[in-house]
Amino acid sequence: MFLNVKVNFVYGWFSFRNISVYVDNALFTSIIGNGKHILEIPKNTKVIRFELGKIYPYTTEVSLTSEDHESNNIFVGLSLNHRGLVLALYDSLKLDYLKSIKLSENEYQYFDKAADHEELVEIKNSKASTLMLLISVIILIFSIVQQNNDLSPFAFLIGLSSLITSLVYFKEKKVEKKNYVARVIATVTLFILAIWFLDNSYMILNWIILLFTCLLVLFFMENLKSTNITNIKEA
Repeated sequence: MFLNVKVNFVYGWFSFRNISVYVDNALFTSIIGNGKHILEIPKNTKVIRFELGKIYPYTTEVSLTSEDHESNNIFVGLSLNHRGLVLALYDSLKLDYLKSIKLSENEYQYFDKAADHEELVEIKNSKASTLMLLISVIILIFSIVQQNNDLSPFAFLIGLSSLITSLVYFKEKKVEKKNYVARVIATVTLFILAIWFLDNSYMILNWIILLFTCLLVLFFMENLKSTNITNIKEA
């Protein structure tokens, strides 16, 4: 009996890690965390377990039925319980982060095709990047001016990191929607924190940053409306 395993990890995570394969609680072999694998297993196999990692491994298993035993091929897909970049760290702390599913032969053929199609946000103009750059410069300048403010170094780091980010993505035309949403949340959160870190003697400055941040959210939302399902390999 042959076990056909196809690994489809989001963003290619763990691609070079080994996944241990256990047959009825006995270590059978290991496979690399990407691509297709064909293993010949005993016909009386009842449970197949997959483990990723060593100390606190992610584990998942599939149970074989009498119908499976009658078949000469078992098809299994391995993926991650991924709910987006915002929750990626939280999800990765769970032992069930690794997910397995039994597939039909047809489902097996298309199991990894879903990764080729993602929702992409089309950036039609540079308004959001320009405003983000402006806010970053304002925060950066006034964090340097306010030498007596103990919290100003935090505002300086926010201004500097946001400035670099806005320059890196300034000419970006398309971006995966999940990444874009995560970036929006992170950027808005950091700018609001910067308002808190800046000296209250510049209250009008705080209101200006807050106003610009609200305007930035509108620009972000405008870009999110231009979301399309696009083939990444063609994008």
